[in-house]
Amino acid sequence: MLVLIFNNARNLRGIVSSEIRVIYNRLNNFNGTSFFQNVIPFFLWLIMASAYAQQTFNIADPRYGSDPLLVNGRYYSFFPPPRTDGNQYLADPQFEKGSLTIRKETFSDLMLNYDIYNQHLLLAFRNNAGADNLIIISDAWLEKFSFREKDFEMVSFQDTVKRIIQVIGSGPDRIGYIWKKNLEPDSFHGARYYSFSLPKKEMLYLSGDQMIRFRNNRTFYAALDDGKRKAVREYIERHRINVRKAADRTMADLMDFCNSTGTK
Repeated sequence: MLVLIFNNARNLRGIVSSEIRVIYNRLNNFNGTSFFQNVIPFFLWLIMASAYAQQTFNIADPRYGSDPLLVNGRYYSFFPPPRTDGNQYLADPQFEKGSLTIRKETFSDLMLNYDIYNQHLLLAFRNNAGADNLIIISDAWLEKFSFREKDFEMVSFQDTVKRIIQVIGSGPDRIGYIWKKNLEPDSFHGARYYSFSLPKKEMLYLSGDQMIRFRNNRTFYAALDDGKRKAVREYIERHRINVRKAADRTMADLMDFCNSTGTK
């Protein structure tokens, strides 16, 4: 645990140092208002960062702590800048039970979370010495994972770069979502603030080796094979589906219909 605390402290040092310089400069022009606006939020951030680290590293799964195939990643030590709204995760900082497959071996009942800002799958576990750990699962070994009732796969693009994609559907034609968040600076009364955007998704129609981007119903129709297009359009209109906003279950049913309709 002391090693983990040291690693996180080392990564925080650069952030803390820059914040101290900002506070020092502002204290040169000290008045009562600036003290409460700048110094107190800074120390509150230090307290919250420490609490966040403790909360994250207390999530454990003792069964897989010694498996070298699974526990083979870097320690996770990302902290957003001070005064940041939102979080870097697909949903929230809470870890949930899930499963993952590495080199064709599947591990279940793991505590997982997905950092979509940095594009990391995170695993929380407890090792044989009883120390809590939080690591990044290696992209080179990861094949797929599931949690929060969503399925994800590592998919290679034409530039050979692998990316994490949420996949919907089980047939030859599927839907893929690439999730991301942006961290954007904001300003309020002269102070520096940051905020994470809401989750954003890039939508793909996956058919064999093809990955066709679509943005709405019209571009979704254009991605379809000629033998499917008319029937799928009628299905979408009959069920009043907006592919940009539809729930995962609705899109799964749509893809079941797509895979049972027409010929390739």
